[in-house]
Amino acid sequence: MTTRTWVLVASRDHARRGLADGFVMANHGKRAPVARMGVGDRILLYSPTTTYPKGEPLRAITIVGEVTGEQPEPSTVIEGGFRRAARLREIEPIPLERVRDHLPVAKIRFGFFELDADDAEVIWSMVAP
Repeated sequence: MTTRTWVLVASRDHARRGLADGFVMANHGKRAPVARMGVGDRILLYSPTTTYPKGEPLRAITIVGEVTGEQPEPSTVIEGGFRRAARLREIEPIPLERVRDHLPVAKIRFGFFELDADDAEVIWSMVAP
């Protein structure tokens, strides 16, 4: 099975909610995005702002991790939403300017997308311990 790398977009404060409890959500709790993930897939969480909805601009990768949950599960944060268990860690933010050549900026507006394997390796090498 191939390990994929997913980019999720959320303000840093929203991303930190999942960090504390070990889960990720995508597109405000939609089930379809987290259902596409598989155990062992990697996660890069991109935060355009510090807080939602009107935080300071951040534009950086702030949290990384790996999917651990077998299936999406109901969210306790958003009624009717879904989440996926994940092992996450906060990192020193990696500014968009450092990864722009490997992160398709046009896709960020979708809030969730799979990153090309070659680009994922370049970015992951910046965040690996």
